[in-house]
Amino acid sequence: MSRIWRHPVLLALTAALTLVLAPASAHAAAPATYGVRPATATAPDTRPNFSYSATPGAIISDFVAVSNLSTDPLTLKLYANDAYNTPDGGFDLLPGNRAATDVGSWTRLEVPEVTVPGRDLRIVPFKLTIPAGATPGDHVGGIVVALVTEATDANGQKVAVEQRVGARIYLRVSGDLAPRLAIDELTADYSGSFVGSGETTIDYTVRNIGNVRLGGRQRVTVETPWGSGTSADNLKDLPELLPGNSIRQHVVIPGVLPAGWLDGLVHIEPVAPPGPQPQAQTVEASVTVLAVPWLVLIILLLVVALTVFLLWRRRRRKRGADPTPSQPETEPEVANASA
Repeated sequence: MSRIWRHPVLLALTAALTLVLAPASAHAAAPATYGVRPATATAPDTRPNFSYSATPGAIISDFVAVSNLSTDPLTLKLYANDAYNTPDGGFDLLPGNRAATDVGSWTRLEVPEVTVPGRDLRIVPFKLTIPAGATPGDHVGGIVVALVTEATDANGQKVAVEQRVGARIYLRVSGDLAPRLAIDELTADYSGSFVGSGETTIDYTVRNIGNVRLGGRQRVTVETPWGSGTSADNLKDLPELLPGNSIRQHVVIPGVLPAGWLDGLVHIEPVAPPGPQPQAQTVEASVTVLAVPWLVLIILLLVVALTVFLLWRRRRRKRGADPTPSQPETEPEVANASA
């Protein structure tokens, strides 16, 4: 019995046509070149993605163009699914065997499969039906075009290889918008050499707890008790996080003096997509880490030990130099003789 094996998602989520290759571990058929992009009823258009603003209960009709740049005909699957952020913050769509629960489930293509002749394209209509109870804010997904082929893996077993490309769907449902990020799971650790400065490692998770997709400009600083600070250099901006998604950050700040108690400060300024919406508030969080100045501490202990020793020796010498006080002599008593 053959087993199902899915290639890691290969999504060119732009309007450009994309070449998708089978994995090297499987001996599949020759690579095929195909793509997907927004369209009118007659031809592809210039939109980079499907972007809509609508009210709950609305129905949106639109078209997607499926192109085949190969010379041979291709039979391609079509379906919609929900989007999510990968661990590194990238954009991806749920695999075909995962059921959509959001905008992917609201999108219905006219056909689940299309055969496209070589060097040709097909226009496929679809409808996006927004439920009456849809929550306000951003709902993100995409339309996927997939080529499924049979191949043989390294163990000689038959496997199904799904290679896919997609076009993003950005839907904003009207209502109260709440762009909001949060910082949690913040930890810090200091490591340094016996002499000189060390480095502070700060880890934290940034979550999109609002209902608007947000990126962010971030600043991470380590401050000493007397107020001087060292900031992380070349810190990348946060990728766009979809509502309910998160990303884990790992920041290393070198050149930090071991000043006892250090404060790690994380500052994020949210960046919203274009369009009218409330201003997202800046978020900050801090954590304290112990950075022991071992050299200073050892020198201080040596000074204290030397001081105690010198005081002890001084007192001992003083006691040895002082003579033992003698007892005063007692004068003899004189008896009074009576005349």
